[in-house]
Amino acid sequence: MKHARLSRWFRLIVLLPIALFLIYDLVIDAFVLHQFASAHFAIESVTFLFVLIIFVIDLRELRELRSRLDHEETRNKVLAGEIAEGIDAQMDGWKLTRTEREVAWLIVKGYRFSEIADLRHVKESTTRLQASTIYSKAGVRGRAEFVAEIVQQLLTPILDEDYRLHGRNNV
Repeated sequence: MKHARLSRWFRLIVLLPIALFLIYDLVIDAFVLHQFASAHFAIESVTFLFVLIIFVIDLRELRELRSRLDHEETRNKVLAGEIAEGIDAQMDGWKLTRTEREVAWLIVKGYRFSEIADLRHVKESTTRLQASTIYSKAGVRGRAEFVAEIVQQLLTPILDEDYRLHGRNNV
């Protein structure tokens, strides 16, 4: 999509000076040289018309692409919010403290323990201990299982629906 948008912008940037030159030339031909009936004037007029049509079509397509992109960005924000709500609900169910939630979110986002410790201005051993408590409350043995549990819980309704509709077992 990005490539299509860039190529359309490139075409517009190239077509604009061509269209401006054709307008200038047509004005000179018509009002200075009085060549309304010449083949030269007719060819330039048709050429200008084609350039203008392509310019307008590309401009409309760019606007439509921008509109679709804006729609998708909004949709992605909504989906990200729903995912965050689902993860928060899981953390509520595990009865994580505020501090544990912060650490849990950083784990889910993929931060290493050393990075989490630096961000929170604590020792790495403190972060590891908090992670162990989080894993225990979530009923898992480590980071990978913790993240997998979160993803599994988020996907379960989708997988259940897929199974119900299509009779597939994707679990």
